[in-house]
Amino acid sequence: MSMTRRIGWLLPGILAGLLLIGAEAGAARVRVSQESKPGAGDFNQNVLGHISAVLAAERTAEQFYAYNEAASWSYNGRQPALREDTSHLFFVRTREGLALFIVHDKPNDPDGGAAVTRIEVEGNSQAARTLVQDDPLGQRDHYETDPRGASFTAWHMWNPCCTDGIVTGPYAGNWKIHVRFLEPPQGLGRWTALSADGTEIRLRLEPGRRVLLEPMGFMVRRPAAPGRGPRHLFPAAVRRLW
Repeated sequence: MSMTRRIGWLLPGILAGLLLIGAEAGAARVRVSQESKPGAGDFNQNVLGHISAVLAAERTAEQFYAYNEAASWSYNGRQPALREDTSHLFFVRTREGLALFIVHDKPNDPDGGAAVTRIEVEGNSQAARTLVQDDPLGQRDHYETDPRGASFTAWHMWNPCCTDGIVTGPYAGNWKIHVRFLEPPQGLGRWTALSADGTEIRLRLEPGRRVLLEPMGFMVRRPAAPGRGPRHLFPAAVRRLW
């Protein structure tokens, strides 16, 4: 068979594989819901929308956060854009895997603040850990982590110059993450979930009122084996040429 005929015969399979990759990438979303009051647990009745993860697989979570690189003692990531007096949560696909970022305030805001947040995890097929501390333990902030990666609690206090925050992960499989403030924060007037596409979901900043984050689409599948990549999405005839 000539090379031209072989390419023509394989082209539909290649295109089908590429379409599947695009469909899987588009399905990489996280559903965001928040209970109506602390302890209500009525998340299915209070779905607020979906967010997608920022793609930065070539960088570690620490590199993406860029702590203390430009603005001192602060988050210096290029995206998403932060707002003053706001607590932000968003996901990033880092070198370690899918990571949850929580960042309070923005650099060089004229007032500081304080907050206590708790993250509770279930169903994670990997052992989550703390990937970034803003600020590191031993300064004014304090952290408690369950050794199995089931919960993370952070006590933050930041100056007018700075941000505070925490990054946890990696997350894979059919996980669920609950996030809440344990007490009324200081210096924060808003709470928002940010998406890679610019979508912003406003959350109720009420102590004890949990936000539930759940993966949608291919995020619920087991992660691919190292080096496997998207090869499995293509027809067998195409895979033999991989």
